[in-house]
Amino acid sequence: MRILLALAITGLAQVDSIPRYCAEAPDAHLRVLEALGSLPSSLLLIGGLYLLHRFLRGAAREGVCTARTASRLRLVGWWLLVGSLVVEFAEANARAALLAALAKDVDFSAGSVLGMWNSPYLAVLTGLGVLTFARITRQGVSMREDLEGLV
Repeated sequence: MRILLALAITGLAQVDSIPRYCAEAPDAHLRVLEALGSLPSSLLLIGGLYLLHRFLRGAAREGVCTARTASRLRLVGWWLLVGSLVVEFAEANARAALLAALAKDVDFSAGSVLGMWNSPYLAVLTGLGVLTFARITRQGVSMREDLEGLV
């Protein structure tokens, strides 16, 4: 231990506090678990970009203060809010299952999944903000309709 510490101090060796596991010949099960660790995030991103594109095209064509635009914006907000939580849960399960398959002293349990959980604060807060803006837009639409009825 002293030799390793001396080598680390002099820069000849590197000590990493995060254990890394490698399988010499990973089977299909391990490859699927590894892919599930990042695939849901990519699907959430692609789906979110599609919904955002649809929202922006609709807003440019129909206008910002329409009921359809507000509902499209609400869909983007729910996609971010619920999707980010579902994606993080799926990825935490995949990471915990992969670790349990590679490490002998780790079992796959709710505790190991919670240990792998990283709260998606930014995506949740962004989704809540988009939902709030969709509600404001929806109120603007109803106020505009009321105003057109008076004039």
